[in-house]
Amino acid sequence: MESMELPLFERADFWEEAWQEERRQSLYGRRRPDRDGTGYWNRRASHFAHQTGGEEGKQRVAQVLHWLGHHGGLDRDLEILDIGCGTGNYALPLARRARRVVALDPAEEMLTILKERAGEEGITNIEPVQMTWEEVDLDKQGWRGSFDLVLALMSPGIKDAATLRKMIAASRGACFLAGHVRQEISGRKELWQQLIGGEMPGIAADVLYIFHLLYAWGYNPSLELEQRVSTRELEPDQAIEEMEIFLYPHLELTPAVRRAIVDYVQGHLVNGRYLSRREMTAGYLFWSVNLH
Repeated sequence: MESMELPLFERADFWEEAWQEERRQSLYGRRRPDRDGTGYWNRRASHFAHQTGGEEGKQRVAQVLHWLGHHGGLDRDLEILDIGCGTGNYALPLARRARRVVALDPAEEMLTILKERAGEEGITNIEPVQMTWEEVDLDKQGWRGSFDLVLALMSPGIKDAATLRKMIAASRGACFLAGHVRQEISGRKELWQQLIGGEMPGIAADVLYIFHLLYAWGYNPSLELEQRVSTRELEPDQAIEEMEIFLYPHLELTPAVRRAIVDYVQGHLVNGRYLSRREMTAGYLFWSVNLH
């Protein structure tokens, strides 16, 4: 008697491999190995804090808090783990609404800014931990099944089945993960073609693969997609810095490369400002870790 093949949506092995192939072909897969570690995030820290602290960043935080409230994920007694917390854009507002937040990030500069912000805001129930998610041993840290809510919001820490399973294992209640499905920012494709050559690959739509993988594992994730279109007016120096940060993981920022970036920005100024148009689709996943 022939065995019945599982339906595609129940084949975890298919979604695991498809996810990794997507990442190999994406912008992530094109990063130079020496530019994909903690040094890169330390380099980005101050710019990241400034960029995400604007009006658009505040709107994203409000959206996340609304989403968590809708799913019953906000409670004064909650203990929360934030994987890849960065400068605390989510960890800090969540700390005001929870008993305790553990803020995990491998980049010292990110955590320095987070601690400064916590001090300025009088927040004392946040615990910064400098470590990569891969380095975390749940049993040694005492984190296995210890958190009511585990977050990974726009975090590179969840990048394969092993890191996703660890995220689930740290929770005794629910998990919340967010990431970009699509991202187009004006000027990037043109500079990529000019300086690197060929068609610029897209970002990996991790959220979509994780949704299917969770379902194949027996979970019932809730998925919401949100499209955002915005235009930011940047000073020339700010636009140049953003382009350099984008290209840094992919090529050497030689004087010639920097000159090309400056020329591109200067050639696209409107009344002395650079207009950065962004078209993004973000995905939000929420699921209970209790299968029964």
